[in-house]
Amino acid sequence: MASRPQILVPSFLAIAGLAAAADVTQQPPTVLGPGSTMAEVKSGKIQGGGRLVYLKGMVEADWLQKGNYTDGNDAFSDHFSGSWLRAELGARIEVDSRVEVAVTVAYQGLMGQSGVTDPGTTYGTPTTTNAPPNGQSGNAVIDDAHVRLKEFLRFKSLTIDVGRQPFNYSLRTDHSDFLYDSSADYRTITSWDGIRAAYNFDSIDATPFVFRMPDDSTLYGLGINWVPAYSGDNRLYLQGTATMNKGMLMRDGVTRAESLQTYSAGLTATLAEIELFGEFALQRGSQGAGVDFAGWGASAGLDWNRSDLTLGIQGDWLSGDNNGVTDGKNSAFQNKWEGVSDTLVVEHEKYGELSRLLDGNLIASKAHLDYSLDPAKALRVRVIYANYKVDKAAVGRGKDFGQEVDLGLNWKYTTETRIGLMAGVFKPGDAYRAVSPAGVNAGSDLIYTFAANLLVSY
Repeated sequence: MASRPQILVPSFLAIAGLAAAADVTQQPPTVLGPGSTMAEVKSGKIQGGGRLVYLKGMVEADWLQKGNYTDGNDAFSDHFSGSWLRAELGARIEVDSRVEVAVTVAYQGLMGQSGVTDPGTTYGTPTTTNAPPNGQSGNAVIDDAHVRLKEFLRFKSLTIDVGRQPFNYSLRTDHSDFLYDSSADYRTITSWDGIRAAYNFDSIDATPFVFRMPDDSTLYGLGINWVPAYSGDNRLYLQGTATMNKGMLMRDGVTRAESLQTYSAGLTATLAEIELFGEFALQRGSQGAGVDFAGWGASAGLDWNRSDLTLGIQGDWLSGDNNGVTDGKNSAFQNKWEGVSDTLVVEHEKYGELSRLLDGNLIASKAHLDYSLDPAKALRVRVIYANYKVDKAAVGRGKDFGQEVDLGLNWKYTTETRIGLMAGVFKPGDAYRAVSPAGVNAGSDLIYTFAANLLVSY
């Protein structure tokens, strides 16, 4: 492999926090700032003068075709065709052995303009944008800016993160959380502003956190992770959370809940080739005006993993409410910060998410197959089938929301580069037509999404 050319990195002066007036004759030179020398970049890391700077970033391009995505009716013109672009560039700087700083700049927009990249906001009422003040969501923003304090107060196992930071408290590796994911709804800013701590007690990790959310509410929470057993290929992992969201903006975009409390517990168990997972969440609190929260949600499944093949089944159940406020309860499960993207049309945070039309109130039965087409596992195909019903049907309507079949092909071009082709087709049911934004014009014709994706992360 040819060696990379030496480069200067003066643009990261501000990120490194080096004052221009620093007396460089009294301090050892670093790789950044006055008095620094050229440094060679290898594996995303710059090293010199006892300070490490890790460069990170990504460029992602999408080409998208969507049909009937707001009405499910071939008789009405309803088509979207566009290209999206997202780019991130940032650095994580080890100021010293106990302090790190991370800053990331991000851009997201429609190719050729700075418009919103998410046509999925037509599904329901968009209540948050995360756009910069007086600007469109396609403008460049600070996506990540936080400080990590390690061995805080001289406790070796205590770490504090302060500032704008990504957050995904997921039970399963490489899966988005069904409660809290800061990248939910594919916003331009994929982090939350706040503070969180992490303390390790042998096999138990405790994570208290406070975040100011994109809808100007406040989320308080505590997460507990426990790994009680680990032997060879067998592993058991337990997780629990308790949170309180004060002032959350409800789905109507007007009402603010007084206090929503969510208590969840989950586990994953890996037994050789079998992975079992399940989680349950219960909600209580006050919506206001004499209405209390009483929703619940659950997800469980099983994956069978072979060297070149994965077969899986999964069931999700989010409670609904069709009584309004007449009984003094809101039984609809509130998970506006979820990041689940198992299917392209009904669930995907970027490409669609018809589930935004519902307030909780969704039952999903899913089966998937993943298969490697080559010995190096660089080329993989994925097929998923999902059947959707509502928990509580509208008056005079059935419970069938619809069925979806997706096909995806993922090519690992290099270690850092992925190319993907995806197709999803959804057959709407009666429950979809009851909540479609097209009203009486809603039909049962196929809703489809075709997408191509190029992602380079480094």
